[in-house]
Amino acid sequence: MRTLIIILCALITLPAFAGSRAKRTDGITRTGDVLQLAIPISALAYSSYIQDWEGAKQLGFAYGATFATTQVLKYTIREERPYQADGVKGTTFPSGHTSSAFAGAGYWQMRYGWYVGAPMYATAAFVGYSRNHANMHNWLDIATGAVIGIGFNILFTSRYNNESAQLSVSPTQGAGAKLNFNTKF
Repeated sequence: MRTLIIILCALITLPAFAGSRAKRTDGITRTGDVLQLAIPISALAYSSYIQDWEGAKQLGFAYGATFATTQVLKYTIREERPYQADGVKGTTFPSGHTSSAFAGAGYWQMRYGWYVGAPMYATAAFVGYSRNHANMHNWLDIATGAVIGIGFNILFTSRYNNESAQLSVSPTQGAGAKLNFNTKF
């Protein structure tokens, strides 16, 4: 439970660090701002819903390490953003939005599989694109944020094994596939 509270506090305060520095000009930028938090929050909500407390703990470790590493690098390297509003200072390396999104996407994929991980990675990639679109980060900042978010999931996240329900996809004759769902009662 303590881990969940820490994650929620980090997610709630993250916009405060980025909000005053971000150039919020259009729907793409605003959507990226929302999705950077929606991906890890949805992972936490799903893990809580199915009572996967071990997974929630793993998410807490992966997300916490991602957040801490991103902040340490930002304030150690102190590289200025491509866009700086008058009188506003900000750091660009690595992208916090991207590391947050990929920490959530990496958790989804590594804990629950590619069928949910692939769309989450695509959504996280959109977050990275939105940061470049807003002229807040270059592609190295974005790629580094993605590597940090995924990397800590490699370290902390294990595959969910719920023996009472399993979902799989298998090929069929021709160009099709079938979705298999098995459960025990």
